[in-house]
Amino acid sequence: MGTLRLFSPDALVDQADDSEVAILPLRRPTLRSRSTDQLRILNRARMRFANRICPCCCRATVAPVELKDCEFDRCGREIPGTGTVVGFSCERCGHEWPAHRPEAV
Repeated sequence: MGTLRLFSPDALVDQADDSEVAILPLRRPTLRSRSTDQLRILNRARMRFANRICPCCCRATVAPVELKDCEFDRCGREIPGTGTVVGFSCERCGHEWPAHRPEAV
């Protein structure tokens, strides 16, 4: 654990008394929020990989169908890939299936 020393101008004036310097311990930042974000991204990538082929025409022309609940950047633009995936749609034959469907054979 690291330490942080705080400078106090009053300590220069009070050099006569031998008071101890205030040392505050620092805690390491928690990475829980980062790991949950990474897990969410990993699960999304696994779901897209499992549904990359259309079960009807066996082509890899599949696009995810997302809700409009995506996150926005500082300029108010949508961040791609942050919306909730509810299903997949084949751009070739038009077949659609829900996102929780198991991997196509």
